[in-house]
Amino acid sequence: MLSPTKRNEGSLSPMQSHFLQRLSRLLKLRSEQSDQLNEGGMLLIDRTIYATYCDAVDIGVTEEAQRLLHRSAAAPAASSAGK
Repeated sequence: MLSPTKRNEGSLSPMQSHFLQRLSRLLKLRSEQSDQLNEGGMLLIDRTIYATYCDAVDIGVTEEAQRLLHRSAAAPAASSAGK
């Protein structure tokens, strides 16, 4: 699973940590299950990822959430480059 943040874990509130971990888990799920889901399933995961990202922004961990999204987007590109 992607590490939620480079920020010291002690400086995050439990709610901030929860939403970053949730976002990380959803991004991992999307990456691992994308070939097994139909269009509707992908749409549901994408909407959940977006809603969780918005929650993270609302509670003040925008940079950390963006970092997770960027790493998730870069991971498939890096793995397909090795094929």
